[in-house]
Amino acid sequence: MTNKRYNIIQLPFLAFFSKKLYRDVGQNWKGANFAYLFLLLAICWVPSTLSLRKDLLKSLDSNQVHLINQLPDIHIKNGRVEMDQQKPYPIKNRSGQTIAIIDTTGSMNYIADEHVMALLTASDLVVRRGKNQFNTLDLSQVSEFHLNKAIANEWLQTTRNALAPLSYGLFLLLSYIFAVLAMLLTAIVGLVLSSAMHSTLKFSGVLRIAVAAATPSIVLITVSTALGQSIPGLAYIGFTLLYLLIGIASCSKPAEEKEIPRLKLTGLLDEVVTPSDQDSQAA
Repeated sequence: MTNKRYNIIQLPFLAFFSKKLYRDVGQNWKGANFAYLFLLLAICWVPSTLSLRKDLLKSLDSNQVHLINQLPDIHIKNGRVEMDQQKPYPIKNRSGQTIAIIDTTGSMNYIADEHVMALLTASDLVVRRGKNQFNTLDLSQVSEFHLNKAIANEWLQTTRNALAPLSYGLFLLLSYIFAVLAMLLTAIVGLVLSSAMHSTLKFSGVLRIAVAAATPSIVLITVSTALGQSIPGLAYIGFTLLYLLIGIASCSKPAEEKEIPRLKLTGLLDEVVTPSDQDSQAA
């Protein structure tokens, strides 16, 4: 039985140019290479997640902090809202538009301004979900709740700390599921190509080659994203199919060479014995 010549550490580098690697993956490796695919995605998602975290944190700092700093001291006890303001209290965005109102005086019970997204009264929380559609949350079941600037800032800091691992795990899981489905579809296409090239590869071998063939595209996506460049998705599909074709072709057996008759010199040296010679020898 033939042993593996390459391992998964060499695969991300040699997948760009080595036909021998693709032949080894298709003929000598076992399984479907899905563990390798997960590890590759886990590594490639790191720079993208860090970049996204930086952008999200910048957005939190510029928007949410502005809103948090306007919060009054709000205390809900036994379903009743109390605050340190004795009149309707607006919360405005950076443009100066009122986006939320807190009113415990009873002077307001619905949202009239289309820019206002939420209204907190003495007993209800009204949230806009459309132009003329609202959801109303009855606070009668809330026994104790306290909110102010300090508490909201603690929540924001917790969100900041959990943002990177949560987003990384979510993106990795979703991308892995998508990649597995894409590899299965690519392997079906590869099986058709393998049959057309008279290759003896089975579906598992074609699937392994498909995962290896997707490696250059995944790496290029990671690099282009890190550099802030955008490449059309069709280009990545084209790269993957091209490497898939190369990988299957590298596993195809060449046509068997016809055996060329060899001239035997010993046959030329054999004496031809005639019947007359046999008679003379017998005499």
